[in-house]
Amino acid sequence: MSDKTVLLDVEETMLRYDAAVALRKLADDLAQGTLPSAEGGVAVGETLKVEMKGKVKPKDAGVKGSLKVELSWRT
Repeated sequence: MSDKTVLLDVEETMLRYDAAVALRKLADDLAQGTLPSAEGGVAVGETLKVEMKGKVKPKDAGVKGSLKVELSWRT
């Protein structure tokens, strides 16, 4: 059985701009072929499976939206 390396584990409230900066950094790293981890960079395969789902739902206090992105690959 193999050991797992946690790449990201973020759950916090931040400003929209700061969220965009974090996503941009992640995209830049991905374009270079690695993603950061506590142990250093993790190689990302050339071809990825990409799943993206987004939705908005009316709520009493406005609208609640969410966007989920999942990337998977083999090296």
